[in-house]
Amino acid sequence: METNLEKRFGFLVADVGRLTGKRFDDLARSSLDLTRAQCRALAYLAHYGEINQVRLADLMEVAPISAGRLLDRMEEGDWIARRPNPHDRRERMVRMTEKAAQALERARRVGDVIAEEALRGFTAQESDQLMAMLQRVRGNLVGIVDR
Repeated sequence: METNLEKRFGFLVADVGRLTGKRFDDLARSSLDLTRAQCRALAYLAHYGEINQVRLADLMEVAPISAGRLLDRMEEGDWIARRPNPHDRRERMVRMTEKAAQALERARRVGDVIAEEALRGFTAQESDQLMAMLQRVRGNLVGIVDR
């Protein structure tokens, strides 16, 4: 078994995620009125559309109560809107607002800057190849994890 952390797949992927997140925080402070967690919530809402709070918490890998607190603050700032699920009143559905859609575009630009920094020295072909490989890895795992 390989013990060198530089060659451990899980460690390397997690560390790249950690560093990317820290860099996002640094750049976002000057250009966004949102935290990284709020940007992640908006990105998931933009991708999936209106979803329930529990699903959003699961996607963000946080406890539902933590997601609820985050969403409370976002609702106060008019970033998201919530409503009861008409089919199950125990659930609350969440959607992003127009204000959030505009802010998410700025957040994506921050992400683009970070991607450029992270992929410096890669050719366009290498960058595309890396993305394709990571998508394959995700595809391999999603069928196992999301059963």
